[in-house]
Amino acid sequence: MPALPSSLTSSLSCAPALTVAETAGGLPAALAGLPDPRARRGVRHRLPVVVTAAVCAVVAGYRS
Repeated sequence: MPALPSSLTSSLSCAPALTVAETAGGLPAALAGLPDPRARRGVRHRLPVVVTAAVCAVVAGYRS
């Protein structure tokens, strides 16, 4: 078994490149089936939109 590369960049360089069309609907589409535990009254935004925004914030480094 070959040794693992020590750099993430070198391991990503062999991965096939993804295009925007392939990844555009990924996260919202994956979250579309989430059951919404919130009460109907007062809900202004759909749950997949709220969770997608939260995931993007965490990926960007926000903590609160």
